[in-house]
Amino acid sequence: MLSSPAVRLRVLVALGAGAFVVRLPALFAARHLTFDDGVFGASAVAMRHGGAPFREVFSSQGPLFLPLVWLGDLAGLRSQNAPRLLAVAAGIGVTILVYVIARRLALSEATSAAAAVVVSISGSVLWTTAPVAADGPGLALALGAVAVALSHRRQPTAGKALAIGALIGAAFAIKSLFAVPPGLAIAWVLLEQRDWRRLALGVGAAAAVILAAALPWGLASVWDQAVDYHLDAAGERTPGRNASKVLSTLWDRDLLALALGAAGLAGVAWAALRRRRSIEAGGPIAAWLAGAIVILVVEHPLWRPHLAHVIAPLVLFGVLALRSHSRVVIPALALLAVGQVATNTDILWPRGYEGAEAHAAVAIEALPVGAFALSDEPGFLWRAGVLTTDDMVDSSILRIESGRVTASSVAREAADPRVCAVLVWTRRFGDFDLPDRLGVSSYVVTEEFGHGRLLLTRPPCS
Repeated sequence: MLSSPAVRLRVLVALGAGAFVVRLPALFAARHLTFDDGVFGASAVAMRHGGAPFREVFSSQGPLFLPLVWLGDLAGLRSQNAPRLLAVAAGIGVTILVYVIARRLALSEATSAAAAVVVSISGSVLWTTAPVAADGPGLALALGAVAVALSHRRQPTAGKALAIGALIGAAFAIKSLFAVPPGLAIAWVLLEQRDWRRLALGVGAAAAVILAAALPWGLASVWDQAVDYHLDAAGERTPGRNASKVLSTLWDRDLLALALGAAGLAGVAWAALRRRRSIEAGGPIAAWLAGAIVILVVEHPLWRPHLAHVIAPLVLFGVLALRSHSRVVIPALALLAVGQVATNTDILWPRGYEGAEAHAAVAIEALPVGAFALSDEPGFLWRAGVLTTDDMVDSSILRIESGRVTASSVAREAADPRVCAVLVWTRRFGDFDLPDRLGVSSYVVTEEFGHGRLLLTRPPCS
């Protein structure tokens, strides 16, 4: 059913405003919300002080991500929460683009808006589009590419082919692996038209964007940190364990998406048994969903934020399969939304630091102005306004397991004259026996927070 431009505009504004409002508490949260939130918040601060991605500031993501974090930080006037603006903008974009895609799949106004809301309040999507994370911006760019591809399906032009390539190339330059499934949807659209010239234009535009994103930082450095690093960290594939983790995470965070996907699959199976065609226009979405599921099942290690990439195709597949039952589906989703909200209160209404975390935050904030510190939980440093060295913005377990962060490298960074404190919060640093190693640099334990968590300082910190 067609709607007037004025109606579409009002719907888009309402969806965008709603996506912004539900992310406001997380945007202004006083604590770091995830490990990545702390890593990329600390990375933004390092870039404020002249550190360049890949050259000085370690970056495990594609070459476009930290420059976008830098732009978001600039847009937020370098305030403490400014790095999160990129994530929130991605959340608004994801919400609006799901609606646009659904409309281009000929779904009704109400069904399209419902699909957009389901994706917007998905726990997996919220956890990557409110805290700083690479998955949110990568997903938004990929959705933009799919939206343009569906427009190209109806009215092909060279300009749209270039836009498709540029957008999916930008998504690849943030989260390369997870740009592949939406790339399958785009390939479906372009190949079914057999327009090889425009297909070549799109591929060329994608390659140009990826190359342009990497060149300023040095191709060798980008390859080492964004590609080789992940190959070093990869381990044995565990499809069964991954599948269990995917289902448990969907149950915990994404009840609406899980219900829609399951009902959609049941609807398709029933239609197939009755030899009816149920989602003949949804081939690109089915290819996208299948690709995302395969990657999640075979990837190692699989992290929960990666599930954000399966939510949009799962929801779109479900609403496509159930399009003839929207009068039942939409009220049912409204009821399930209560359960969805109840399982995602930690991101919808984040609390501040409590207990030992609050004690550690106070201790870090008490360091002298201008002091540097190191931590295996860099979010504490970011939230306290304390700088860390460029290489140590990321002290993840994967960097340790791949041998890129070691006890010796931490001791070397701690010997930097600017550094006067080291916070040990997890086994990442806890296994390094730092009190003994750093004693030669005059570090002493000045605070203990229980369970092996401690703060070491040296003059002039005292």
